[in-house]
Amino acid sequence: MKKNFIYTVIFLLCGSVFFSSCEDMLQVDSDRVEYEFDDWTLNDSVYSVLGILKSVQEVGDRQVILNELRADLISISETKAVVDIQEISKSVFNLETNKYLDVKDYYAIINNCNIYLARVDTTLEKNNVKLMIPEYVAVKSVRAWTYLQLAINHNNIPYFTEPILSHSAAEAVMNTPMLTREEVITKLIADIEPYENPAAFTMPAWDVDGKVLKFGYGSNGTEVDTKKLFMPIRMLLGDMYLWRAGAGDYKKAAHYYYSILTGYGTNATAPKYGDASYTTRYTAEGGEGFHNNYANLFAVSSYSTNSNSILCLIPYAKSDLEGTISDLATIFLPQGEVGAAQVAASPGILSLSERQVYRYYEGDDVERPDMFEYSHDYEFPGDLRIPSVTCTQMGGEENKTEYKNLIAKFNLEKNVLGRNSPYVPEIRTSYIMTARPEQAYLRFAEALMGLEREGYEGAMDLAMTVLKVGVKRNYPLIQNPVYAERAVVDANGDTVKIQRVDPETGDTLYIPRMEKYLASYTDSLGFNFTDQAFTNNKGIHSRGSGDSERNEYYALNDICVARYLGKTKMENNVEVVDSLNPVTRDDYMLYVQELILDEMALELAWEGYRFGDLVRVAKAINDPDVLAKRIAGRAFKNAVSHRHPDFEMDNELYSKMVDEANWYLPLPAGVVEPGKVEPTPDDFNPGEPEVNE
Repeated sequence: MKKNFIYTVIFLLCGSVFFSSCEDMLQVDSDRVEYEFDDWTLNDSVYSVLGILKSVQEVGDRQVILNELRADLISISETKAVVDIQEISKSVFNLETNKYLDVKDYYAIINNCNIYLARVDTTLEKNNVKLMIPEYVAVKSVRAWTYLQLAINHNNIPYFTEPILSHSAAEAVMNTPMLTREEVITKLIADIEPYENPAAFTMPAWDVDGKVLKFGYGSNGTEVDTKKLFMPIRMLLGDMYLWRAGAGDYKKAAHYYYSILTGYGTNATAPKYGDASYTTRYTAEGGEGFHNNYANLFAVSSYSTNSNSILCLIPYAKSDLEGTISDLATIFLPQGEVGAAQVAASPGILSLSERQVYRYYEGDDVERPDMFEYSHDYEFPGDLRIPSVTCTQMGGEENKTEYKNLIAKFNLEKNVLGRNSPYVPEIRTSYIMTARPEQAYLRFAEALMGLEREGYEGAMDLAMTVLKVGVKRNYPLIQNPVYAERAVVDANGDTVKIQRVDPETGDTLYIPRMEKYLASYTDSLGFNFTDQAFTNNKGIHSRGSGDSERNEYYALNDICVARYLGKTKMENNVEVVDSLNPVTRDDYMLYVQELILDEMALELAWEGYRFGDLVRVAKAINDPDVLAKRIAGRAFKNAVSHRHPDFEMDNELYSKMVDEANWYLPLPAGVVEPGKVEPTPDDFNPGEPEVNE
C-alpha cells in the first residue's frame, strides 16, 4: 500500500474516524485541530474511504436486529436469547445496558464522512478527469444512507454536516434542536440529488496498477466489486421520497426506482432483473420436492462480481483475526452448534407463507392431475421462499430434540437446504445485503399505490402487475382523468350515424355514433419496460409461488379481495362475496397495498427492512393496524390475513403497538462526542483484498 501522506487529525465520535493509512497518526485531543494534506493522492483518498466503510461494518448487524426483532417475522427463544435480544423483541428499551441502542457508531460514520467531504479536493484532474469525484459521491451516499437509517429508527435526530473536531463543537450540535425525519430527508435529497445519474457520477471501481481491486475470501472464494459497497444514489432517493411522501413525492419515488430497474437516462441497456433466476419451484405433484434456486441468492459461494441480484452490501471477515466480523450468525444460526439459535422464523411468517397458493407452470414436466394444480392440496402448501432459507436441527439424546424453523439467510452454503432440511452451518456471516433489485421492484409498487391514492388511473393495476405478471411493456398513467362523449366524424368532417329501430313505433332512426374521449386530466406519466431485458420478466410472487400470472387465487378481482378481507360466505359449497358486505374501491386499494407488504415479508424476510416498511405504509395510509395487528399476530399460526375478522393476535401487544409513540427508538444522551482510536487500512478487509486481472 502506498504510504506517502502524513496528516494530523483528532479522532472523533465514539472512537472511530477511520482515515486510514499505513503511517502512524498523531492523535490530538483538544479544541484546536490542524490538518496537513501533503501531496494527498488518489490512493490516500481510497484508504480514507476504506476507513469509512470500516465504520459502516459496525452498524450492519444493528440495522438487521433493530428492524427485524421489533417486527412480525421473528420469534425469540426465551432460554437462548440474551437479554438485549429479548428486550428489543418486546420493545423494551434500556438505554444504559442494551448495546443495540447505542447510536454513537452511526454518528461516527457521519462525522467520518463530514471530515472527508470537507477536506477532499474535487478539482484535482488528470486527462480532464476529476479524480476524486467517484469517492466524493460515494461518501455522500454513505452519509445519506446512515442518516436515513437513524431517521427511520428514531424519527427525530441531531443533524450536522460540518466536521465535529472538538468537545465544544459536539456540545453545540447536541444543544441544537433535533430535526424530524421529514426535515432530515429534505436536506439529504438536496445534498445527493445533483449526483443521481450513475452515468455521470460513477461509484468507485478501484484498481492497483491497472488491475481491478476486489474483496473476497481468496482465490476459491467469492468476490465483490468495490462499487457494490456503496448504496446507489437513485435507490436512496427513491427511499427518501417514499418516506417523505409529500405532494409529488410518490411520483419522484416511482421515477427513481424505475430508473434503477431500467437504467433510465444512462444510454445503457436495462439491467437484467426479474427473470427466472433465483425462483424456486416444485418438481413433483403433491409438493413432494422442489428446486431450491432461491436459496442460492444468499449462499456464500453464489455471490458474484457480475451478479445483478445485488445492488449494495456490507462485507465481513470470516474471523476476528482477519477483520470485522458479523454476529448475526451467532444470533440466527450459530456456526457448528445445534440448538443454540436465539431466534427463529415466527409462526406469523410461516403461516403467511403457507397461506399462499402455489400454482404449477404450464409445461412443467410432471404428472399433474387437476387436484395437484394448486398447493392447497399439498402436504406442504404455500410459497417456497421461506422454507428455502429456513432449516431444522436435530440434537440432544439420540437426536430426539428438534429445533425447527431456524433462519439460514446469513450463513448459507450453496444447495444445502431443502424444505426445512437438517443443517448445521460451518461458515460465518459473509455479507449483509443492504439493497437488491427485488426491493426496488416492491418499493416501486408501493410508490405506485401512493400514486393511485393521488388519482393516477392505472397505478394500482401496474402495482399488481409487478407482483403477479411482471413488467414487459409501456404503462401510461393519467392523473384525475375526466371522460366525455362526442359524436364520431368521418374524414370529411361529417357525423357518422348508426341505424336504430324505435322500440315503440318501429320507425327506423339514424343517430350519431358516440365515442368516449379523455376531456381533461391533471398530470400524466409513463413507465417503459419494453427493453429486451424485460422479455422474461416475472411477477415477484412467482419467485416462490409458481405461475402467479395464471393463479386465480392471486388476482385483482372481487372474490380475491373479499377473501383477503373476510367478506365471503359459502353458498352451495361455493365461496362467494357476501352481498351484505360488498367489495369497494377502497377495499381493492387496501388489498393491493397489503399484498405488497406480504410480498416484502416473503421476499425480504430478516434482511433488515421489516419494521421500517411497516411504519412507512402505516403512516402513508394513516392506519396503525398495518403495523400493530401484524406484530400482535406474529406468535400465531393464522390461516387468514390480519384484515380478516378471524385473525388471532395478542391484544396486549396490539394495544402497545397501535400507539405510534412506541414505533421509534429513544436516543441516549450525548450521541455526538469526541473519542479516539488508531485503525489501519487492513482493518476493513473481510479477508485479504485480491488484485484480479
